[in-house]
Amino acid sequence: METITLRPIFRSIPLQIDCLYRPGYKGAILYIEGLGCSRYDFAVAADYPELKDYTLAAFDFPGMGSSPYPGNLYLSIDDLVDITDMVASRLELQEFTIAGHSMGGLVALLYTEKYLQHVSAFINIEGNLAAEDCFFSRRIASCESADTVERLLQSLIKRLSHSPEKGLKTYSASLELASAQACLDYSRLLVDYSDNGGLLGRYTALSVPTVFIYGEQNRGFSYLSLLKSSGCRTVEIARSGHFLFHDNPGTYCRAITDFVNTVYS
Repeated sequence: METITLRPIFRSIPLQIDCLYRPGYKGAILYIEGLGCSRYDFAVAADYPELKDYTLAAFDFPGMGSSPYPGNLYLSIDDLVDITDMVASRLELQEFTIAGHSMGGLVALLYTEKYLQHVSAFINIEGNLAAEDCFFSRRIASCESADTVERLLQSLIKRLSHSPEKGLKTYSASLELASAQACLDYSRLLVDYSDNGGLLGRYTALSVPTVFIYGEQNRGFSYLSLLKSSGCRTVEIARSGHFLFHDNPGTYCRAITDFVNTVYS
C-alpha cells in the first residue's frame, strides 16, 4: 500500500494525516483505527489475495501512529467523524464500505449516521457498543492530566510488550507512538457515548448492510445475542482476542472478503 500524507485544515488549524492507500476497481474499504492503534493494522488486508481488486485505505488520527497531535487544538470523537470525511474526500472515496475497530467502530457508526450517502456497508470490528467495551478507555478517561495518562501508557506498554499474544504485543508497539493528550481527549467522549449513547440500538437501526466481527476470547459480550436476534450478521474469529487482525489475520481477512463480496456482487 502506498503512503500518502494529507494536510487538511480543520478549524483553521493545519493537520498532518498519514494514510495508506491502494487503488482497485471492485469497491472501496476505508478502515478506521482504534484508540492507540495504527493504520498499519489494516495492512494485512493488502496482503490477502482475494482483496486484491478492492481499493483499500487507512489513516492515522491526529495523535495516533505517525500523525502528530496539534498542541493548540482539542479534538473529540465527534471531530474524528468530520476528519474522517475530510480524508475520504481527499482520497476521492465517494462511496465505500467503512470498517472500524474498537474506538474506530464508534467513529464509523457516527460517520454512517451523519454521512450515510457515502457508506455502502459497515464492518464493525469489536467497535464500542456498550459500557462494557471501555475496558481501557475508561481508565484513561479517569485520569486528571496527560501526564497521568502517559504513566499509564508506559506501564501498559511494558506489560504488553512481554505478552505471549501477538495482538497484544503488536499493540504495545503502536501505543509507543500514541499521544497521551490525544488518548485522554478521545477517551472522555468515547466513554460517554458507550455509557449513555444508546449505541446498540443505533447500530442495529442502520439501513446499510452490517457485520460485527469479534475474537473468540470475547464471545462473552453481553450484547451478542441481541445483535444476532436483530438480524445483524456476526462472525467469530477463532484463536483471537481484541486485536484479531494480528492474532488470526487469515480468518479475519476471509470474514471481510466474504462480507464485501456480497456488498459488491
